[in-house]
Amino acid sequence: MNSLGPLSAIHYIPGNSLLHRLDPRSKYGFVVSYSINLVSSHSLTMSLIYTLIAFLLFTLSKLHLLTVWTNIRGIVIVLLILNYFQFRLHGIEAAALLTLKTLSFFLVVMLMFSTTPPEKQMEGLHKLLSPLRYLGVRTESFVFMFTIAVIYLPLLLEDLMRIMQAQRARGPQPGRWNLLGRGKDMFLLLNPLLFIIFRRAERLSEAMESRCYCPGCDRTAYYLLKLGKHDIVVLLLALLFAFVPLYLN
Repeated sequence: MNSLGPLSAIHYIPGNSLLHRLDPRSKYGFVVSYSINLVSSHSLTMSLIYTLIAFLLFTLSKLHLLTVWTNIRGIVIVLLILNYFQFRLHGIEAAALLTLKTLSFFLVVMLMFSTTPPEKQMEGLHKLLSPLRYLGVRTESFVFMFTIAVIYLPLLLEDLMRIMQAQRARGPQPGRWNLLGRGKDMFLLLNPLLFIIFRRAERLSEAMESRCYCPGCDRTAYYLLKLGKHDIVVLLLALLFAFVPLYLN
């Protein structure tokens, strides 16, 4: 996972924690409600509470701290740069507010992807958006593109890393300030990378055709989703988050 950089945040990590056993629909509902209230909150105290909730969820997920640090270390560097300008322009409270909101949002979204298999993500999103079919919205295409992005972007980045390592093994690399040489090496990456992309797309299309895939048609699901008592609690917490701003106002 270290080689995937920021995209490692959307990689599924197998486990048997409470978050792993939750229905993806309840996770979507909680994350949407949590994110809306986190972004709309301008109180440092409430942002700190949301951050503590995010770390509590991390504890329940039973993921390793090193995994989280690997995923957020890039965003921490960006935050340090942004906080410098935020501190100079608006003071330390605004900088702290930006830090808490960004880290909390990124951690909650990462936990949702890391504890939910891509197949369950697709099925949960399909169930949630299915009422829009009665309005003529083709939700299947959106769900399919979302699933392809979640599954194939990390694989594509892994292929890119392998090609770059193969280039380094074949000879000396241009220096850091040799922009012409580095640009030529980046251009040479396109040929094998495009070949891999088209080969994966061809295999995917052949697999879909062999299974008679047709967007919009009724089909059986590989995972049968069922809301449990823990999912009901999570959905009630999501509704509670929705009423928090009304109570504060």
